Amino acid sequence: MIYKLHKISDRFIFRVIFLLIILWNLKYLFLIVQVPFTMLFVDYLGQNSFYSQVTDIKKAVKDIKDFQDEGKVGFVSDIAQNSVFDIESSIRNFYIAQYAIVPSVLKNDKLENYVIGAYEYVPKKVIAPDGFKIYKKVNDKTYIFKRIEK
Repeated sequence: MIYKLHKISDRFIFRVIFLLIILWNLKYLFLIVQVPFTMLFVDYLGQNSFYSQVTDIKKAVKDIKDFQDEGKVGFVSDIAQNSVFDIESSIRNFYIAQYAIVPSVLKNDKLENYVIGAYEYVPKKVIAPDGFKIYKKVNDKTYIFKRIEK
């Protein structure tokens, strides 16, 4: 003979278990609410400027027939040559240009036939390095220079 000490219905047990599950998952509620709002406040300007810079350089380089013949391309900036890798924005400009011209190698000098000039600040008038001419304007901050004398 089985005696019931307490009369608890199955429906009540189900509701209690269901409530415990809901309470356990409430700790994740803030994540569910947070997701739509995080999309509103993410700054995509940096990412978009990266991709637009890369595509601009790729398009400009594609039109130059002998650009990748030697496999090496120079790099100049408005930052001093010995400080290019000390400043975050100039490092970014260097690696964006390198990424855009793969498989060629970007060198931080002006010894090659082509040189990419990536400027941090939009220059009023771009002056080509000595022995170079402005070959192509990629965008407001990036230029491709070609050697005019060997």
